[in-house]
Amino acid sequence: MKTDLVQTAFVAISLVFLAALQDMLPSGAGWSKFPLLQVFALYVALVDLPRKGESRSRVPRSARWVWTAGAAGYLLETLSGLPFGSFIGFLLPVCALAHMLRALAPPDLARPLLGMAAAAAYTPLQEAWLAAWSIGGDSAIVRFFVSIIQATIAGAGLFALLPLLEMFAGLREEESA
Repeated sequence: MKTDLVQTAFVAISLVFLAALQDMLPSGAGWSKFPLLQVFALYVALVDLPRKGESRSRVPRSARWVWTAGAAGYLLETLSGLPFGSFIGFLLPVCALAHMLRALAPPDLARPLLGMAAAAAYTPLQEAWLAAWSIGGDSAIVRFFVSIIQATIAGAGLFALLPLLEMFAGLREEESA
C-alpha cells in the first residue's frame, strides 16, 4: 500500500516536468502552447487513485486535485508572466467543475477519449480567460482553433500515458482486460 506521500511526490514531479516540457515546446499560431499543465490538473480532478485492495466507494475524498490545480496555476502564471492569482483563480473553478462532473463520464469510456473531451471543453474557457487578460498575438479565432487542436492532442496523450506511469510507479494496479 502506497502512502499519500508517494502520490504527492509523483504529482509534484509530474507538475515540474510538465511545466518544463510546456515551456520548451514551440508555440503554435497565436502564441498558443500545448496545455500540458492544464490537462494534468484536469486529469487529477477527473481520475481518482484508489489504493490497492480498496473499492472506489471506500476511498476517502481526496483534495489532491485542489492543490494540484493551484500549483499548476501558479506554474502557469510564472511561465506566462501573468499576475499572481490569475491562472490559479481560473484553474481552481474549472477543476472543481470537472471534479463534480466526473460521475457523468461512462466508466467504460477510454481514457484518451475522456482526455480529449475534457481538453476540448476546457479550451474555450481558457481562450475567453486569456482574452480577458489581453494575452495572445494573433486573432482570437486563430488562437481558438490552434489551441483546440493542441489541447485535444495533449488530452489524449496525457490521459493515455499517465495511467501507465502510475502503474509503473506502483500507484495503480494493473487493470485486467
